[in-house]
Amino acid sequence: MAKAVAVEPDRLDQEAREAFRQLTPAPVTGRDENGRPGAITPGERLVEITRRSRIIAVSDTLARAVVALLAQRGVASEIGHVHVDPAESDEQVLGLLVVLDGKRAVVPIRPGARQLRAYPEAGAIDLTGNDPLLVIDLPADAIEQDGWLGAVAITTALTGHLAPPA
Repeated sequence: MAKAVAVEPDRLDQEAREAFRQLTPAPVTGRDENGRPGAITPGERLVEITRRSRIIAVSDTLARAVVALLAQRGVASEIGHVHVDPAESDEQVLGLLVVLDGKRAVVPIRPGARQLRAYPEAGAIDLTGNDPLLVIDLPADAIEQDGWLGAVAITTALTGHLAPPA
């Protein structure tokens, strides 16, 4: 029998925030043929690929923290697969699966987004063409200096719209 592992939402939120601060890869220090140090800047395509993969990783960690916090409040949710929220960008982020007004919905968890949007649950990655079922403006005072919006702010905003299990 597998042992249950306690999820620490605060630790997950902190991990996600640290990774959020490092979305773009930094130059690497190398040495030329004469042994002189020099900065090697990553190529534009590598920067974009790295940034997109890191957004997915940050989104995953943040979504896990939100799921744990919602569970503490008696609200069932789970992490689905990646989605593209057309209102934000073409970047993939993890979708949080919730029940909204008795229907399953997906809430893409985009790190640093100022709004949360719930869409009808979809198997497709791209949610283009689906109108949001709900749009929630996140409070301006919850936005950190570096643009971070933590799991507690997201959970608080969602909790008012999601019903605990009957």
